[in-house]
Amino acid sequence: MKIKFARLQNFRNVEFAEIDLDADSVWICGANAQGKTNLLEALGLLAAARSFRTSDISALVKKGEKSAAALFGARTEEAGDSEILIEISKTRKISVDGAEIGRLGDFIGRFPALPMTSEDVKILRGSPETRRRDVDMFISGIDPEYFDALRRYHSALGHRNALLRAEETADELYSPFEIQMARAAETVSQKRRERLAQMAQIAGERYARLARGNGEGAEIEMKPSSEAEGCEDFREMLARERAGDIERRATRKGPHRDDFPVRIGGLDAKTYASEGQQRSAALAIKLAQFEIFKAEKGTEPAILCDDILGELDAARRAAFWECVPPSAQVISTATSDAPDCAARKSWKTVRVENGKYFS
Repeated sequence: MKIKFARLQNFRNVEFAEIDLDADSVWICGANAQGKTNLLEALGLLAAARSFRTSDISALVKKGEKSAAALFGARTEEAGDSEILIEISKTRKISVDGAEIGRLGDFIGRFPALPMTSEDVKILRGSPETRRRDVDMFISGIDPEYFDALRRYHSALGHRNALLRAEETADELYSPFEIQMARAAETVSQKRRERLAQMAQIAGERYARLARGNGEGAEIEMKPSSEAEGCEDFREMLARERAGDIERRATRKGPHRDDFPVRIGGLDAKTYASEGQQRSAALAIKLAQFEIFKAEKGTEPAILCDDILGELDAARRAAFWECVPPSAQVISTATSDAPDCAARKSWKTVRVENGKYFS
């Protein structure tokens, strides 16, 4: 996919801006706190109408305003040229070429944009919830069945947790929701295992390239919170754990508690890896997601890089650009001028100052 332009109104610190992005390589530069990341955050809405910085959609609205709007022009292999309008207040409204999109599931994955930010290192350092969110967003973008199963699972989970908080004990109250959870959990668990294995292989290869053959290896390992795999396994587990769940007023096991720690050279990356190793591994995971999306959907996501290379040495920075296919659109931010690298020779520069953008 190629993003051709963005038009923002009352978005974060931007009162109004129209930015020409119609180039394979776009470099957005400026001092700190001027609006570089805000632009990338807006572009990231194309992936799933969600911010990669916050779960509070209303935080995207400029202070003192009631609503914000972001209009994008994009070109995909499947649909050709399209205009995507995302209107934001306390909720969001999505329209494509003037037609409103009623279900989020009908939008996710249509206009693929892959943010790569300095916060991605939290995939290694952060909580299991952070890793689950990243994996769930990625798989949902390439597999509508996964997104639907995840939605059904969390809906039933919410009902079961409400019963637990009320300290209900009757089996007939829990059974319908546990059956729904078990059916959805089987799909979610199976697809996660398959995609994580695929991601692990590609991420290991990309990490080796970033590490320039110094013997390091990367491995992504999934550690489910339970050993259940099939629908009946999950149903029996939920019934067996119910008494303890009532005591703690929460469902303690299931796909919503899974974790996927990253290991480098056989060691836990969170504990033993250096800063450069952790950031390289995070980049390798994102590059793997890019490759999988391209293979599954037949289109390359636009890559949105938010000042991601600052903690890497020159060799790893050069290796990163070599890992990005030259046909992919890259929109990158930094406080410095565009790099002089063999992989990306020509950059369209956009300078940012106090929420205003100058080509």
